[in-house]
Amino acid sequence: MAAQAVTDTIKLSDDGVSLAAFGPFALWAVQTPQTFAVEVIRRALAIVRERKLLVTDDTAACELIGQAVELVCHTGPNPKVTRPEDVPWWSCC
Repeated sequence: MAAQAVTDTIKLSDDGVSLAAFGPFALWAVQTPQTFAVEVIRRALAIVRERKLLVTDDTAACELIGQAVELVCHTGPNPKVTRPEDVPWWSCC
């Protein structure tokens, strides 16, 4: 999967109170789209549905079945519409 190395320290919080810190060297911001062999992703998503689990992306489903997921460093922009404020990025083109 395409990903960018995180350069900031990331904090885990509960109601604005810092609980833990994660240094930047082990963290990656995952991007989409993510690609897998069709038989792997079908099997992974079938297990997610069967167990009634929620996953945040396809890599989480694949990791659930023990599938190794390789990070590929990508430093360029990877725009997508996730939130309303992302729409202006696409309206310019």
